Amino acid sequence: ISTLASAFNQMATDLKRLDDERALLLAGVSHDLRTPLSRIRLGLEMLDTGGDAALKRGIEQDIEDIDTAIGQFLDFARISDAEQVATEGDLNTLARSIAERYTRLGRTVSTRLVPLPPLPLRPLAIQRLITNLVENALRHGGPEVEIATGIEDARAYLEVLDRGPGIPADQAERMLQPFTRLDAARGGPGTGLGLAIVERIARMHGGAVQLLARDGGGLRVRVELPLTARTNKT
Repeated sequence: ISTLASAFNQMATDLKRLDDERALLLAGVSHDLRTPLSRIRLGLEMLDTGGDAALKRGIEQDIEDIDTAIGQFLDFARISDAEQVATEGDLNTLARSIAERYTRLGRTVSTRLVPLPPLPLRPLAIQRLITNLVENALRHGGPEVEIATGIEDARAYLEVLDRGPGIPADQAERMLQPFTRLDAARGGPGTGLGLAIVERIARMHGGAVQLLARDGGGLRVRVELPLTARTNKT
């Protein structure tokens, strides 16, 4: 009876968490998309009366912001354990391919990779995790980003490092929650979902995320992953 009661309580807690996240998602959609859409409507009205090129560029940027926001909402909603685990996953190959893709786009994303054993990974989910970290670093941490891998305390890790302003230690845990930003105002670009997506994917692999200060200034986001299969439900 005790075991059954414990399992029921855990189920109730998980359902409440899922319901809260769904409510946050809907609130975030309505808030984050309403402001740029209003600007687009105003801009179109002004274009009818003789707008200029700068205004058109502003509208194009708003459309890109909306597209990015929608993409992150969908990423957050679609994270699940449905993707099959590759028992011989290669974390270094995934990290290297993403760095090379950004290099082709003219961005400075370097790598510092050490040999790793095969890991139990969901490749598409891990690609999304690394991409979100790199995008976050490029947006908030300056033009130069580094991806590093290694092994410590019998766990593999991947780090994305930047030279931005970093995150205060007392805000680190809060920043892994959905729709959370350092500043209270929600009018700036982004959805506050990038790190939450990273945290959910890491947890799904039985891993964890740490937001750490980088030596010399900046942010060091560390994702630790078990060396053997130990995946969790989202």
